[in-house]
Amino acid sequence: MRRSALCIELHYLANLEFFTRLINSKRVTLEVSDYFMKQTYRNRCYIMGPNGIQVLTVPVHYHKKSIFRDVTIDYHQNWVKDHRKAVQAAYGKAPFFDYFYDLFDQIWVSKPEYLLDLSMSMMTVCLDILQIDRSFNFTTIYEQEVQKDVSDLRNIISAKKSTESRSFYRPISYIQNFGSNFANNLSIIDLLMCEGPNGLNILQQSTND
Repeated sequence: MRRSALCIELHYLANLEFFTRLINSKRVTLEVSDYFMKQTYRNRCYIMGPNGIQVLTVPVHYHKKSIFRDVTIDYHQNWVKDHRKAVQAAYGKAPFFDYFYDLFDQIWVSKPEYLLDLSMSMMTVCLDILQIDRSFNFTTIYEQEVQKDVSDLRNIISAKKSTESRSFYRPISYIQNFGSNFANNLSIIDLLMCEGPNGLNILQQSTND
């Protein structure tokens, strides 16, 4: 039975799997009170560039016991320029690039201090493009268990495991800017640049419930 409430950690320019969960949840609580974990979607995403799938990583300041909401972004590394150039190269000729790129670019150049703020701003833009109205709650402390009516997907969507191991995402192909073979479950920015608002239909079809 589908649960209308969701608890999940925040991802940077999250993948389609993540967004299929958002659009099917009326109440969403973002876990921001647990420890930051490296090599996760929390600070990375995957796009389809001219040379294939490319990872974009946001460098951060953290230590072993850093709480996610306190993690700050490292701007000593020139990652903003790298991400902007990578997205321009990947989607400059995509159908919806001219409509939406500036919305993302404004966030990058504003240089938010916290990873939380960067990812929230990116997610908000994506939801606006998809014309999805969602409000979010944030955890204030970390709790091992969530309420029984809440779907607990914290740290479940992992780049280290295939989507098939989770069974709630069904890849639906669309025309991508590069490559002859469809690459599924990339960052939402891939879908939005290629399909625009129609991306919502793709997400709805991609949902396994």
